[in-house]
Amino acid sequence: MIKRVLVVLAASMIALVGFYLSLIGSAKSATYEESKAVKESIALLDARGFSSEAWYLRYLTSFRTTDNWLNASVQKENAYAATNFPFEIMTLYPDFFVAPVDATERAAILLHEAKHLQGKDEKAAYEFVWKNRKQLGWTSDKYRRSEIWNTVRQRTKEYSPNLFLCNFNDFGDCTE
Repeated sequence: MIKRVLVVLAASMIALVGFYLSLIGSAKSATYEESKAVKESIALLDARGFSSEAWYLRYLTSFRTTDNWLNASVQKENAYAATNFPFEIMTLYPDFFVAPVDATERAAILLHEAKHLQGKDEKAAYEFVWKNRKQLGWTSDKYRRSEIWNTVRQRTKEYSPNLFLCNFNDFGDCTE
């Protein structure tokens, strides 16, 4: 009986490794310049107190710049990045490198995706980023006109409207 269990476990492990390698192998890795931009944003997250998320991004995540076969089979809206949990693979789309005004905005996107790497859903990821934007240095006075700020604010309102409905700030942001 133990031998059969070990065979099943070994076969399962081989299948998982094969699945993971097929995901990695079917997507393009980041260029040197793209990797440099990602590392800069991860360092910023670490410096601003998001060491757990930075650790996930730095040591567990494999960054790709094109969809793997699994992501390609799923329709998605305009996205800056996508994560394959629990395989810790993150796809960074061209807008990730073009739309953000600086490393802080790229860090905000990575912070959101890091929550997915930790198994959190969209609601939790948007809430976490929005509630911690000041700690990140991502504030309305500097970024309110940016595409990333407005996209994240709108999606946070969709996923967590409770953050924007409060008695003391009509139609405003309750986290300010």
